[in-house]
Amino acid sequence: MTRPVLLSALLLAGIATAAAGTGAWAQSNGGGRALAPGVKVEVAPAPGSGSAPAAGKVDETALRYYARIGDGERLEAEIARLRALDPGWEPPKDLFAPQPTTPGVDETPFWNLMSAGKVAEARAAIAEQRRKSPSWQPSDKLLQELDTAESAGRIRSASDTKRWQEVVDAAATHPEAVACNRLDNAWRLAEAYAELKQADRAFDTYRTIVSTCPKAKERRDTIFKASRYLSPDQLRELTALGATANPAKGEDYSTVRTAEAELETGRLLERLGNAKPGALTAADLSRIQGIVRDKQDADGAIALGWYFQKQKNFAEAQSWFSQANGWAPSDKAAEGLVLAYNGLGEKAQARAAAAPWKGKSSRIDQALKAVDPPRGAGGGRSGPQGPSELDRALVRQDFAECLSIIRSSIANSGPTAALLQQRGWCLLEMKRPSEAEAAFAEAQAMAAREPAKGGQSAGAGGRTPAAAGLPQKATLAQENAYGQAVARLATGDTVGLTRDLPRANMTPAQKAEIRASLMATEANRALEDKRYNDVLRLLDARKELTPEPRNLGILRGWALYNLMRFDEAYAQFKSVDDRLSTEESREGVSITWKTIYHDW
Repeated sequence: MTRPVLLSALLLAGIATAAAGTGAWAQSNGGGRALAPGVKVEVAPAPGSGSAPAAGKVDETALRYYARIGDGERLEAEIARLRALDPGWEPPKDLFAPQPTTPGVDETPFWNLMSAGKVAEARAAIAEQRRKSPSWQPSDKLLQELDTAESAGRIRSASDTKRWQEVVDAAATHPEAVACNRLDNAWRLAEAYAELKQADRAFDTYRTIVSTCPKAKERRDTIFKASRYLSPDQLRELTALGATANPAKGEDYSTVRTAEAELETGRLLERLGNAKPGALTAADLSRIQGIVRDKQDADGAIALGWYFQKQKNFAEAQSWFSQANGWAPSDKAAEGLVLAYNGLGEKAQARAAAAPWKGKSSRIDQALKAVDPPRGAGGGRSGPQGPSELDRALVRQDFAECLSIIRSSIANSGPTAALLQQRGWCLLEMKRPSEAEAAFAEAQAMAAREPAKGGQSAGAGGRTPAAAGLPQKATLAQENAYGQAVARLATGDTVGLTRDLPRANMTPAQKAEIRASLMATEANRALEDKRYNDVLRLLDARKELTPEPRNLGILRGWALYNLMRFDEAYAQFKSVDDRLSTEESREGVSITWKTIYHDW
């Protein structure tokens, strides 16, 4: 990854306009600017520095240190800060030239420790040096930076442990710790106000950030951060400010406006899942469709497909499921495609869409029930002439109705293994895994008492022999064993399931799916236990069985981050975020970026 030589990292107080003069920013109270009520960020001097020094007398200690170590972002921030102190000051021409050794103590080791985040060690080293050289005094700039770094550390620590008032108190004591070059701390301050139910102060903090921090990316990320706490109207106000207030040369603020659009699209996509006919306006739908197409967002296309499917607009649903399957083939997209084709009466097309996943995905095998209803699924002696009431409930994904229909069928005609198995799947969909496991076990026991038909168990949950040329499907016994395994996964019985899996009566594809799920569970557990190499080992092994989903891609990013493989972690988070930007992916991108460039 190519890193920029110089990046803007200017103080929150408005140094972005320093080149054009600071008069527009300074207030009568010494040039300060309120970040929020009770927190004031000084435009010019840092803590302990007193009033702004006279022209030609600025302290260039930190400036030369950042130049020496090649920290371009902090170098530029320090140049901007010094220009704000003295508009007539210019960086020295020999800034990057080797400096002659001067008598006294070399402060470089202390700066190195502080830059590495080892503030306590830096303090200890300074104390030891003063013991060795009683006449020596550390530079004011070094002590100021240590004070600010300690305060920034207190803010992060208090925020991480949800001690919100301590965040506010630490920011009030050292406002430099919540400047633009430590933007994460400013975000934490806004979050603290929000968690303390001080909504106006939270909004004021976000508003100050988007109107004073110069970088378009910083403003855009602030909109996303604020979306957790602010109303849509407040977010629109923030976006308008972020896109227009105090523009800095070379920054493209159009990206700030896209943040609001992405958030609104996310809200609309969330509503799609439960939307009733007419719940979304034509303008809303058109907007979502345009963005989904532009981003080639497979998940968004699937959400649109289900929206139209529930309205029985099968043609439109089929179009979106096909689009999703083209962008990123998955059994979720294929499931929708099977049901949409079936709704159109195109059963051959539905079977063809299912073929690549048949016998490999439970959701596809379930969807095929609507295409080829199992004999006796409704409790009668022969198969229905069209989709049964149970099939229609499954197409609607109305799993409570599924249980009601099965209960009624059993009361009227007695239980069958197929009905009990279907009851297990519907219970799983309703997040009732213990009951589902019992239902599959009951179905297994009943299947053992029912006569086999044509090499397959009777009523195999929609899994009758395939048409010529299509792969053979799992038996009823294998499907019940698979259902029990899925239920055990949902209850957290990973140890027992891992032990029993080799002997389980399942197809190789079913075992591979369960094994992949077990690896994902263990990878999550390894991350919690801080066994980061194990996380990567498990995820790599799982990738050999099946493609890596989005949530595990983010898990991989955090494992890389904690192994200090920051460039790889950034690339991983960025790859996930580019496909679909969410709070989790944006957080990963932001934190790794700040770690790589010391942008705290």
